[in-house]
Amino acid sequence: MARVVCLVLLLALLQTALCITCPFTRELTVQTPPLTGDDVTVLQALLARTQALKQTGAYDAQTAAAVSAFQKANRITPSGNLDDATSDALISSNANMDDGYKDDGTIPAGFLYKMHVPVYHNRSVETTGTLTWHNGTVLHRFTVRTEGQPYANTTIAANQFCDSGSTPTGLMTFDLNSPEDDPVSFGPYPVNRAVQGLKGNAGVVISDIRDGILMHTGEWQGWNPSLPMPNSHGCVHGHPTDIEYVWKVLVSLGIEVRQNTDGKLPYPYKPQGILSIELMD
Repeated sequence: MARVVCLVLLLALLQTALCITCPFTRELTVQTPPLTGDDVTVLQALLARTQALKQTGAYDAQTAAAVSAFQKANRITPSGNLDDATSDALISSNANMDDGYKDDGTIPAGFLYKMHVPVYHNRSVETTGTLTWHNGTVLHRFTVRTEGQPYANTTIAANQFCDSGSTPTGLMTFDLNSPEDDPVSFGPYPVNRAVQGLKGNAGVVISDIRDGILMHTGEWQGWNPSLPMPNSHGCVHGHPTDIEYVWKVLVSLGIEVRQNTDGKLPYPYKPQGILSIELMD
């Protein structure tokens, strides 16, 4: 009988763990020593958007108090623990998930080009991105897609904090790299790599939590330019002709194609550009 009870409890614990919404992978509680990790970093960043919370990187008493306040506001029994119901509510809250980042129309000093990508809550909507030179000259406008892979067993795109979720909003450094080794998935042309987040959700996750976010194309089976592009694993997708043009126009203006780092950190080059992804609704 004891073995049966233990098995039931084990299954219940596994089910609870599986219900936690990514990027959260475990229930967070106050412990000694305190819990730390990427999930705590993201949690504190999200809660700090609606509450006064010091982001310590540790699941401490003040974090538990902020979780309790969030639970009360969302009609969840306040426990101070991040459980599945609380993580679901947090990820569903635009007030916490939206970073409030707004593109200011400028290119920061020291960067030579900027890629601006407008997005909507509904990431299945493809938008028009704009590549601009540092003097304000528009180099190219083209169709882009930033929808990520779906949550397991759903058709809903995972959020910006998940490993393969939608492309994070915010401001980040950007650099031209040599082509990826897999032309089917990434296309045959040089790619632009998001290097370091500066503002918004990108500032929370790139590149300490999420890395390998690129702007690229692909040799997608069955696809043609009249169709929507496939979803990425967090990257910005563009049509092959556009990604080829971006590479060629940047090189014609003196941008270097850096040897692809394959995501290895720390990034060894000074980024030449900037990527700005802005929520429009």
